[in-house]
Amino acid sequence: MAATNTRKHKAPSRAKQREAQLDAASSIEVAASYDVVVIGGGAAGLTAAICAGEKSARTLVLESSPECGRSILATGNGRCNFSNVGLAEKYYNDPEFVGAVFGNDPLKDVLGFFRQCDMRWCLEEERLYPLSKRATSVRNVLLHRARNAGVTLAPARSVAAVRRESDGYVVTYKDGFGSDATHDVSAHSVVLATGGTQSDGGLDVARGLGLRTVPTSGVLCPVGTEPNPILELDGRRLTARVQLTHTRFPIWSERGEVLVRPYGLSGIVIFNMSRHVAPGDLVELDLLPDLTASELQQMVDPFFKGSFEPGCLDGVLDPDLAAILEGLARSRWSLDGNGTAEANTDSKALVALAKAYPLRATGTTEVAQAQVLRGGLANDQFSPQTLECVSSPGLFAAGEALDVDGECGGFNLSWAWKGGMVAGTSAATR
Repeated sequence: MAATNTRKHKAPSRAKQREAQLDAASSIEVAASYDVVVIGGGAAGLTAAICAGEKSARTLVLESSPECGRSILATGNGRCNFSNVGLAEKYYNDPEFVGAVFGNDPLKDVLGFFRQCDMRWCLEEERLYPLSKRATSVRNVLLHRARNAGVTLAPARSVAAVRRESDGYVVTYKDGFGSDATHDVSAHSVVLATGGTQSDGGLDVARGLGLRTVPTSGVLCPVGTEPNPILELDGRRLTARVQLTHTRFPIWSERGEVLVRPYGLSGIVIFNMSRHVAPGDLVELDLLPDLTASELQQMVDPFFKGSFEPGCLDGVLDPDLAAILEGLARSRWSLDGNGTAEANTDSKALVALAKAYPLRATGTTEVAQAQVLRGGLANDQFSPQTLECVSSPGLFAAGEALDVDGECGGFNLSWAWKGGMVAGTSAATR
């Protein structure tokens, strides 16, 4: 009997994958002119291109990465939390502008769009995911629908400049196939959907056209703090209500899971806080959000009669965290809101620590992995009804290219989908 080959199939290396992607991209022919050119092939760009193509506009997508839709693959830890049943403008930094773009029922519009993509989804709490729980599914249905709409998808091409002409625009781009040559393509309308970065020439293009931009910074990322005993619990996950105080005034609060890191705090609730934090702000953790201070006081008071006995928070808090709090109380010292120390003489010190454990923020950190880039094109330059630039007719913007950022939970992708619909449809109609 012949021996069975049991060797597992070896996936191609990243270098081989990139080489194959570039080979595929180089075979795509780009014509000299289109009705609509979309700069950026991410979530907003693909949506805009689909909507333009389905309006019978000859549409081209120029994307600097070796393949379109790559940025979608990293969303939701690879699961793509593509929207939220609580979708509303209040979760964004510019609610008035976002609300005007959203219209009466943005969730209905987003779900209707993906229903036409033949995608199915499921619900976890208020978050919507593809039924497969894989971001690849979302990208695939978008690419399939774009091709069916006749859209030319041209990855590995970086836009260098856009200039106005009497009847439209000329877009200059470089390809990523080892040549320094530039190419021009003309368009009646251009959609900037560059994700807020300069990788596709988004901000440089905007400045070249005389548009105002807002400085960019990474948000939805961890927050660094000054040294603190709790940071010894690297990797520990805690359920807490987090409050942020700026110059003695509480400005934000949310409950969720906090991940302790040696440099500070992480986790979804901290990512949301990163949109509001500034160096020097006070971060307070209510480590027992389901107990009132009075209820906790009744639990710990018996341990303070006579000499203090450790273990008064056993079964209530993570034991290692409890040991840190008890150690501070046992030494009759605790950190105050200014990062200094003050004397404490009774069980109130322990309760105060558990209900408002203080850390001093140094600002956002690990911004290279930030989920969203704040800033971009100033919103007041664009009509919220069409997302067309008021001073440059025929120029549109969508997604993170605009100065819009939202909380975790599918809000930023929802903005990309809805903004792409508005910009793409408007560009084709024009």
